[in-house]
Amino acid sequence: MNTPDALQTRAHALRLYGLLALRPDAVSEQWIAPLLQGEEDGRGRRSLERRIRDARLGSFKPLGDFDWAWPNRCDRAAVEEPCG
Repeated sequence: MNTPDALQTRAHALRLYGLLALRPDAVSEQWIAPLLQGEEDGRGRRSLERRIRDARLGSFKPLGDFDWAWPNRCDRAAVEEPCG
C-alpha cells in the first residue's frame, strides 16, 4: 500500500497538506511511508488515551481483591459464574 495514490490518500486523511503540496517530489522518497505510518499510529494511540481519560473510568480491582462482605446483596456465585 505504498503506491503514490495510496500515500496521497493517507496524507490527505491526516490533513498533511504541506506534504501534499510537495507530492510530485516527495512520493518517491523512502521516508514518506514510515512517516505516515508513525503519524497514523501516534494519532490512534493519543485518540484512545484521550477517550479513556474522558470516560473517567477510574481504576478497577481484580475479583480476588474484592470485599465480598460488602455490599451484603452481592451474589458472589452469580458474579463468578462463567458466561456462555
